[in-house]
Amino acid sequence: MKIKLPEFIRKERITVYKNTGFFNKGRYGIYFLEASQRSRQNFALETAIYLANQLKVPLIVYFGLTDKYRFSNLRYYKFMLEGIVKIRESLRKRGIKLVILRADPPEGLIKLSEKASFIVLDRGYLKHQRVWRKKIIERVNLPIVEVEGDVIVPVEFVSKRAEAFARTIRPKIMKYLTLFLEKIPEIDPLIPSLDVEVDSWEENSAEAYLNKLNIDKTVSPVSYFIGGEDEAEKRLELFLTQKLPFYAELRSDPGINVTSELSPYLRFGQISQVQILLRVFKDASPEDPNVKVFVDQLVVWRELARNYAWYNPFYNQYEGLPLWARKTLEEHLKDKREYIYPLETLEKAQTHDPYWNHAQRELLNKGVIHNYLRMYWCKRL
Repeated sequence: MKIKLPEFIRKERITVYKNTGFFNKGRYGIYFLEASQRSRQNFALETAIYLANQLKVPLIVYFGLTDKYRFSNLRYYKFMLEGIVKIRESLRKRGIKLVILRADPPEGLIKLSEKASFIVLDRGYLKHQRVWRKKIIERVNLPIVEVEGDVIVPVEFVSKRAEAFARTIRPKIMKYLTLFLEKIPEIDPLIPSLDVEVDSWEENSAEAYLNKLNIDKTVSPVSYFIGGEDEAEKRLELFLTQKLPFYAELRSDPGINVTSELSPYLRFGQISQVQILLRVFKDASPEDPNVKVFVDQLVVWRELARNYAWYNPFYNQYEGLPLWARKTLEEHLKDKREYIYPLETLEKAQTHDPYWNHAQRELLNKGVIHNYLRMYWCKRL
């Protein structure tokens, strides 16, 4: 059966890696939930439901939970799992089963694919995400579809090369921004998957999962941020009603917090950039100076980072820095340091600098540093 892709999503968001024609052999379709950890305004999820309905098979959503991830710690995982537990309930209300396996994410997917009709993936840019996709494509003989839901304008559509500056990528993104601000419908699955018999790791809460994971538990969770798309939407509404009118003027003042505080939610895909901008434009003009500055932060700088990760093979290594940056660092390598502190002193915010200490304490207690103070924190190091 030939793939018929959804018309309510722009074709530039969708990449078909395999179309083997084995659609009718499986018991279910699979959506691999990874970069877009949300149930609303999720381009990949709605694509997967659309394909499952065509084939008249149920759709299961798969999440691979591993404690082998490089940054496995309690703070990171608690926030993520708070969101995952909520997604499970949201999907259940739509008749869709969330399958959680304690496994290396691609290996768990490959195991589930033995009885599947097709796979839908999120888009990912980092090295480990590319390795995962390569492994899946090489070992699974099924139709595999990848759907861009992490940025507004797909990276390769914006530019075919690395963009060194925001000023070069900004006009390219802004030219197509409204074209890709698509509000997608939520599709009802024709066949529920709640009764599909497949192994799944079921716990009642994020804490129950955390108790059984072998992760670093010395990095304590923070109460300031709670994971989940519902929490992201609350922050968005708070930002629009109380902060946006002052954003252009005061966003860099660490003493007056008018930032959106949506970064952790965007990091885990618990809210969509598209959803954010559509909500902003509902109440505010795109020509509003506050909106313009916010769009620059939310879209231009964020998508420049994706461009950097995609086109620079050394994005996470020293060799990936521009020549001018490396030259400057090397010229000052032997400069005398006024203060040298052991790591423990830095971690506990016990330096001579009260501003740096404040930033570090904010990181320890809230999990974030105000955007302007964060630059100071980095430069002082």
